[in-house]
Amino acid sequence: MDAMNWRSTMGKFATGVTVITTVDEAGNPLGMTANAFTSLSLDPPMVLICVDNKSDTLTKLLASGKYGVNILAGNQETLSRAFARKGGSEKFEGIAYSTGETGVPVLSGCLVSVECIVKEAVQGGDHMILLGESVRIHEEADATEPLLFYKGKYEKLNGIGA
Repeated sequence: MDAMNWRSTMGKFATGVTVITTVDEAGNPLGMTANAFTSLSLDPPMVLICVDNKSDTLTKLLASGKYGVNILAGNQETLSRAFARKGGSEKFEGIAYSTGETGVPVLSGCLVSVECIVKEAVQGGDHMILLGESVRIHEEADATEPLLFYKGKYEKLNGIGA
């Protein structure tokens, strides 16, 4: 099985879309789009994210020891695309966010944002798996449906279940 076949196969699993945020050693905000995210544990509350070993953000995530998971709403495709490109803190130009309790950026307008402290990093193939303990949750009152990714395209629920 080749990498493109595997990617196409895994693309048939619909996922939510997140922007993972952290800060560098100078406190500058950093972020990247990711759909490799899941809830891990209820007690303690934990999530995991998977970050490509070649990602510019990975070393900063590991050094900071903290990250935010911003779960995007259906109207935030542009935000996802902005954070999917290469770059550093310039990705935040014109983006509404606040600084969370842990110091990580919390993006405005998301369904929910979760601040996490890295508890463990595990190598998994060409990705690093970061296990994070959730320390704070931010919910937006008016965000109603998620942004989805399916077969390489952005999708919306179109009001189903909202």
